[in-house]
Amino acid sequence: MGSHFIPTTSNVVSYEKKKDICLVAMKSGESIMFQGSVLVASIFGDAIIMGHRLHSVIASEITTENRLSIDLNSNITFHPVFSPKTHSLLEIESIKKQEMTTRKLSHSGIIACSTTMSMINKLLSNVNLAEERYDTILVLRDFSWCGIQDIEHVTSSFFNNIFTDNLANNKKIDRDTEIEQSKRDVFNIKGFYPIFDEVSGTTAIKISPSWKNSANQLMDDTLNFSVPPIAIISGHKNVGKSTFSRYLANNLLNVCPKVAYIESDVGQSEFTPCGLVSLNILNSPIFGPPFTHIQQPYRSYFIGHNSPRDDPDYYLDCLRELVTAYRRDIACGSEYGMYDDGQVHVPLIINTHGWSKGMGYDLYLHIIGFAKPTHIFQFYSATFTNQNLPSLPEYIISPTDQAPPKVAFVEAIDSSERSNRASDHRLLTFLSYFYSTNAMAVNQVDTKWWGFNLPLIRRVPWCLDWRKGLTGGVFMLSGEVPLSQLLYALNGSIVGLIGDIDNPYTSEQVDKDVISVKELKDPRSRTQPPNYFPCPDFPPPSPTKHNCLGLAIIRSIDPASHSFHVLSPLPSSVLFKTNAIVKGTLELPVWFMLDHITNSSLGVCGIPWKRVPYLRVEAGEGIGYAAPKVRRNIRRRGQENQNI
Repeated sequence: MGSHFIPTTSNVVSYEKKKDICLVAMKSGESIMFQGSVLVASIFGDAIIMGHRLHSVIASEITTENRLSIDLNSNITFHPVFSPKTHSLLEIESIKKQEMTTRKLSHSGIIACSTTMSMINKLLSNVNLAEERYDTILVLRDFSWCGIQDIEHVTSSFFNNIFTDNLANNKKIDRDTEIEQSKRDVFNIKGFYPIFDEVSGTTAIKISPSWKNSANQLMDDTLNFSVPPIAIISGHKNVGKSTFSRYLANNLLNVCPKVAYIESDVGQSEFTPCGLVSLNILNSPIFGPPFTHIQQPYRSYFIGHNSPRDDPDYYLDCLRELVTAYRRDIACGSEYGMYDDGQVHVPLIINTHGWSKGMGYDLYLHIIGFAKPTHIFQFYSATFTNQNLPSLPEYIISPTDQAPPKVAFVEAIDSSERSNRASDHRLLTFLSYFYSTNAMAVNQVDTKWWGFNLPLIRRVPWCLDWRKGLTGGVFMLSGEVPLSQLLYALNGSIVGLIGDIDNPYTSEQVDKDVISVKELKDPRSRTQPPNYFPCPDFPPPSPTKHNCLGLAIIRSIDPASHSFHVLSPLPSSVLFKTNAIVKGTLELPVWFMLDHITNSSLGVCGIPWKRVPYLRVEAGEGIGYAAPKVRRNIRRRGQENQNI
């Protein structure tokens, strides 16, 4: 395992002192596997990363001296690539240049400035195409300024060296280490660590022939179908559904400007923290695991749990509405059309949960029923046959009211190679979400996309007055909490912020809703509890009228001023649309309560972890260690004959 590329001063050109840009000249079939993060763009030839082909997007001309130069008026788009060892490491592979059979597509990314373009031309003067017969020339740029690598310092030793490998921190230097380091020094890019020899604890992404065949078939059908296809990915947990979904989306972006993606796995979501189902519109390839590409969905709903088992009816209602929104707003909407002539090609990928037994399988069949997919990709394993799904019912394979879906079987990833637990992935996504900044949404350069330098406990919270700002009230999805204990139950919890789907509320109206300072400080003002809709007496917010704007942490509560003090990465323009909050069973990670700047790995306030009262880092055991759960899948008398 390692890179199939030998770096030299001829095929890797960089500045000796400036560690932020270099050119890499590769021949077809050569590949670079790496750990860390980097910005990548192709200026000559083609390269492929996780199913997406990077084309030379600028006009290039070879001069009489066989030198390559670029037009300074052209656009070079850099794409962020994340390769932490929590997941399989990514590879950048050079491939033969492909003749463009479709219209040239442009995807969002980081556009190179004129200074960067001039630097690239200077480096290109040292590359001789005719002599070496290179097929691809890539530009690599430093991406350490985004701040994602600082996630290693927030959770003590849980995620040490996930972006910076052991070699970068190894104080013991031997001959093998010197050779490996000398190869890396040729690139001279901060935060970019190519892997040339086998490294313990890391695996490389493996794309099986069945994955490639399925992706190629879907791409061809996307171009040939009169309507955009809908593909469902299904299988047992830990077989590679999410990885295959990313691979499939990246392949579709080779022929489509946008791809729609519905995430139905509330335990391990792709673009949001867990507990949500969402519809996302992708306009750029995704190179990295979920916690590296958190984004604001087109539409999302707060389920509030890591599994749909607690309220399967509401789970299905939300997914059904997401499919409806896709068909109504996106698949046939001019805004998301592929070309100006009205031809629409915005395919939909639906990633399903890994609950493949009993009710989980029934939920999967219900999703197929209302989604009406054109393609079903089902995972199978020749080794672990007990993880394979049952054969699909006849009414799905041969429906009477529509064309039958194309069913393809894709090879499962060996689960023994996936050592990280789902709970670890959820923690990473929570950390990435709450520490993200607005710079990520607009691809702002040289500005931190993640602000791990400032702990959450040091941040100034937003104040949400429940008399004015929560006209929709407070919903509790689990536990029979009396009104007298509501504020205690909400304090220090993760909640979903709910707004109306058609909400004209703008930031200009804020001043009108602010309560006077005199009223806040008046000791005679009686505390009014928020409007409360407890479970199971009241249903959750209707998915046809409301959507989830995002998540927030209720840091503290001031009953005297009727306000929640909340922490959220959402911009003010989105926060002002909040009119209700919903609490589920999502737990606040203990790392959010600590100040990692003061070396909390040793304990809290100078007290070692083992002596901290009322707090344990390891999982609890025995009866009573966990909170009781409300199960909405257990029906009352008289409801037995009602279908889900």
